[in-house]
Amino acid sequence: MTIVTEHLPPLSYEEHGVVTGYSTEIVNAILSNANLQAPIQVLPWARAYQLAQTQANTLIFSMTRTKEREQEFVWIGPVSPRQIHLYKLKNRKDIQIRNPGDMRAYKIGLVREMASSKELIRNYAIEDKHIDYAPTVDSNMKKFLLGRVDLIVSQDWSAAYLMKTLGRHPDELESVLLLDNKHQYYLAMQKDTDPALLQRIRQSFEKVQQSGLMERLRIKYMR
Repeated sequence: MTIVTEHLPPLSYEEHGVVTGYSTEIVNAILSNANLQAPIQVLPWARAYQLAQTQANTLIFSMTRTKEREQEFVWIGPVSPRQIHLYKLKNRKDIQIRNPGDMRAYKIGLVREMASSKELIRNYAIEDKHIDYAPTVDSNMKKFLLGRVDLIVSQDWSAAYLMKTLGRHPDELESVLLLDNKHQYYLAMQKDTDPALLQRIRQSFEKVQQSGLMERLRIKYMR
């Protein structure tokens, strides 16, 4: 069994060489209850996504469940809500977003292959000349804070957490557009995964879901 995720704090991230985070703790609880062992690999999202598409018995998290992805994976979840915003720095008074079309006047920082990036491009017809891609949410946020991009697309929990870890205050961010709050994060498995393994994970997930662990972890990580 292979388990992959990306660096998306506070859902999944490495701390002192150990993979942790809200979704990671859920996955570890599922593995424990199912009496399974497998290391969790933190990879750039594009690489993790490719593995989850092509390598049997691969579990990926946290994955946005979209119509385009529905038939590509086997879905387990949901594990958490998801709100995606378009942010600017509050002190950037020169940036004015009165309607979605205004974002085309600025450079937008996106993470390659993330659902939120694809959704922005598809829903608002954003051309490549307005986009600056980053491999991870960390590098995207750092470019944003350095002024190399004017706007970023980010999940709300992640944006707040990253600002704190970079020594900044979340109040420095201003959401100029709520892009999506209709999807949720899931665990997903490669569609050719062994049925017996999939069944063990599904049953274990149901036990974790009923245990109240998810709510306790939301309090721990989202405060």
